[in-house]
Amino acid sequence: MNADIRPARASDLDALLQIENSVFTTDRISRRSFRQHIESNSASLLVCEHGKRIVGYCLVLYRAGSGVARLYSIAVAKDAGIAGLGRALLAAAEREAYRHERLILRLEVREDNSRAIEVYQRAGFHRIGREAEYYEDGSPALRFEKLLRGDAITTQPVPYYEQREDFTCGPACLMMAMARFRHDFKPDPVFEIRLWREATTVFMLSGPGGCEPFGLAVAAAEHGLAVSVYVSQKGPLFLDSVRAPEKQRVMRLAQQDFLRRATALGIETHRRAFTLEDIKAALGSGHLAAVLISGYLMFGKKVPHWVLAIGCDDDHVVVHDPWVEEERGETAADAAAIPIPNEVFMRMARFGRNGLRAAVILGDNGAK
Repeated sequence: MNADIRPARASDLDALLQIENSVFTTDRISRRSFRQHIESNSASLLVCEHGKRIVGYCLVLYRAGSGVARLYSIAVAKDAGIAGLGRALLAAAEREAYRHERLILRLEVREDNSRAIEVYQRAGFHRIGREAEYYEDGSPALRFEKLLRGDAITTQPVPYYEQREDFTCGPACLMMAMARFRHDFKPDPVFEIRLWREATTVFMLSGPGGCEPFGLAVAAAEHGLAVSVYVSQKGPLFLDSVRAPEKQRVMRLAQQDFLRRATALGIETHRRAFTLEDIKAALGSGHLAAVLISGYLMFGKKVPHWVLAIGCDDDHVVVHDPWVEEERGETAADAAAIPIPNEVFMRMARFGRNGLRAAVILGDNGAK
């Protein structure tokens, strides 16, 4: 192929827009978005230059702390006249993802785009799901992924659920676990809010309160799961995030109640920081782990956030993150089954000035 593939520059914007508008009728990338991707550290925008003309591009997005890359878009000018250009751009996208140390490259494609599907399958991508009404015109999408390095990581078959509210990451993790161990259970937004009401600390930062480990553990046990807890600190949690003395008083009372109920329910409690080996041992025995992390590495905000660990290998922990960064163009495919390197996972899994580590281990209690 007599063409060069290189990183896009600001001077390529007009050509990128021309290709975008000629190839796609819906879900087009705007000039502003193209410019942002050119300048972003979380994206690779590559163009194919033939002579002095831009004849195609591919856009790969990266989630911070993740082992997954996403091929967000790929397009070739209709009159490019270069055989194999789409395959060359796809191979370049794979190389970029590999260079960014990603294990997996994922993508979505219109279900009726048989030509593109054939290209992806020949390149080694395999189908992992289907999303109804994915595109602006209501068309469904098929999801594909390709392993770029190493071996596939074994995970448990845990349905993914996206949190519907900013403050319901913990309940979303519980519902995913319940869907794993209770085959008659189907998550929904009403039950999400119910679980939040049952597990919330009442106050945290600003707005509605978050969920603390004993609150989540009590809610999980009362809804039929086997539960144990790791908490590295004694006493009430998250108080340093709340300045008002009255709010702190209410949080203390709520957490005292959770602790009493956890004791009454016989929930096994480990008053120490969990280790990586603790999490991997739980996963290896068929359990799941709701793990408290700082949201800073994932989405740039120093807030407490719960993710659900669903699998691991020697080098990674795989999580379902209930938070989807839709304003960055993410979909559930970007947040589900994310392989995270061990060192990054343990760096994420602490919160606050005292480095709180907390995890709620969840399993099947054997009840029929």
